[in-house]
Amino acid sequence: MLRCYCRVISALGRLTGSMHPALGASSATHRSHTFSVSFLSPQLAALCRPPATQTHVMSNCPLAAQLAFVPTRGFAVAKKRINKLPRLESVAAAAQEPIPADCTFYSDTQKSFEGLDLSKALQEALEASGFSRPSRVQESAAPHILRGRNVVITAETGSGKTLSYIIPIANLMLKQRAALERYQEQQQADPAGVSVRALVRRYHALVLCPNAALCQQVVATVNGLCGPEGEQLLTAAHINSSNPPPFDAPDVIVATPAGLLTIINDAGGAYGWLWSEEGMQARVRHVVVDEADLLLGNAYVKATEQILTIFKVADRRRVEAKVLEELGLVDKSEFDRLPRAIKVAGWRGGVPAMLAEGYKPKRALDPDAKYGPYWRRQYIFSAATMPTITFSDVGSQIQKMYPDATWVSTELLHVSKPQVTHAWHEVSDESFGMTLLEAVRSDADYQARRGKTLIFAADGASADAVSELLFGGHVPHVVYHKSRPKLEQAAALEALREQDGTVMVCTDAAARGLDVQGITHVVQADFAPNTIDFLHRIGRTARAGNSGRATSLYRERNRPLVEVIRKYISEGVPLEAAFSRARSFSRKLKRTGGVFVPRGMPASAVREDNQPATTDSTKNGKVVAATGRAAQSVGSSGIAG
Repeated sequence: MLRCYCRVISALGRLTGSMHPALGASSATHRSHTFSVSFLSPQLAALCRPPATQTHVMSNCPLAAQLAFVPTRGFAVAKKRINKLPRLESVAAAAQEPIPADCTFYSDTQKSFEGLDLSKALQEALEASGFSRPSRVQESAAPHILRGRNVVITAETGSGKTLSYIIPIANLMLKQRAALERYQEQQQADPAGVSVRALVRRYHALVLCPNAALCQQVVATVNGLCGPEGEQLLTAAHINSSNPPPFDAPDVIVATPAGLLTIINDAGGAYGWLWSEEGMQARVRHVVVDEADLLLGNAYVKATEQILTIFKVADRRRVEAKVLEELGLVDKSEFDRLPRAIKVAGWRGGVPAMLAEGYKPKRALDPDAKYGPYWRRQYIFSAATMPTITFSDVGSQIQKMYPDATWVSTELLHVSKPQVTHAWHEVSDESFGMTLLEAVRSDADYQARRGKTLIFAADGASADAVSELLFGGHVPHVVYHKSRPKLEQAAALEALREQDGTVMVCTDAAARGLDVQGITHVVQADFAPNTIDFLHRIGRTARAGNSGRATSLYRERNRPLVEVIRKYISEGVPLEAAFSRARSFSRKLKRTGGVFVPRGMPASAVREDNQPATTDSTKNGKVVAATGRAAQSVGSSGIAG
């Protein structure tokens, strides 16, 4: 009986990625969503259901090896690595219970920033900038960042993720600056009595963003934190080949990965030592990868990984030097000849970790010796979409690279926020124009000139075509996409930020990270090519706890994806199981006979009696729930990617 129970729990762990609370894991390590699987008895399902919480912090899962693997062909080689991956989202996302509608933006426990252990100057600067109370994700992330830990922040769009890392990093940098000034004063008073060589250093933070608009937004946020006399607490600058580093290096360096590499590799030394590879390695203490799922995937991954490797190499060298000193090793080659597992332990935890891994020193070590502290650079990853279902997903790769990172997630991750009202219109070439104009004109906020509207098009050419349609319909608007001149792009964003009633036609260049207050309506003239882009588009409205509308126009070719998204939204469950690249969703439907298979779930588990789909389900992208018979074949079926 116990063996059968363990098999069911093991299969369930792979399907949902959740942990079993009865096996000793604390509730803080559970994904806050609950799940419901049809082939379990109500008693067993209740036993396996983790407690629901509003916000969740997750470190490594010590029981993942027992709970997160189903033996299948193709996973045998990678079993050990896969078992260690975090599972913030249930793989069987369609089986989860709805998200409560009362999830709010602001923290329930902190009525001001005073409870986050911030400096008085920073609290006053936040208050002066209009930030009087932390959001849920800011409250959850701040304590871990303030302790210097590596952190992965995953929260829905408009939840305050940018400030969730800027605030604690600013506090750390202000504290370090104050300590530096004290020691410099002591050295001036008594040059012979105070040694501050190791302390007289100014550290910097680096924020990587995918495009210039997001870079400028981060810069504006940092530079907007000012003291009572209007002086900036910290300085920030967007750095690229067109904006070379200023003479006085900023506290916070903001750049795209490719732009930063251009500075480092081509002309870094000409701007000062800091802008060389060695200078970056020595003086950048905090590294933030914003929109991490984008920067670690697609066209950005090569440049981003190159920058992270530059820092990783330096981190290892620093720890190695300290370890060699503590162990009394003269030659670095002695460390290089150690087994890989022991070297990795040394890089991550110094001598104590090496001893725990089984390292046998050549000479006896002092049992009372104190080891460390070891150099620690802080890495922070932030994203509104962070898939973790399969081994190749960005979230899984981050967990592999930074296994000690703390994961901070909110209840509404990968969910269409309850404050968004959706409207869906299937259109043809003939009905498209009138439907789009009606969607814009009929909006009450547009008529009252008190709201702002974003209209998303597939590319620059489509955006220009939509612009002509709006012009013919006498709808005033601006256009924003990469093919337009830089000055025109800047003017469009300025109009959107400053003028109520603005309508902006744009591409997905405006879908990520753009934080503009007062956007009340998002219209998809061209439906999003995948679920991730859909979430980012509709995430431009209903930000910071406000309400908003999303109107989606779609063609017959979009119908399968639309059906799946609408089903998940109506049930109030996360959309991660429907994540895919632009064209892989339709290809997946063809492979499975037209039945939608959630990512990471065995294909047979969602087919009715394991039979091919019908013609109707092929046409409509039918979603089929798991059945008892299908569940019996979980152990031998393939996993959908």
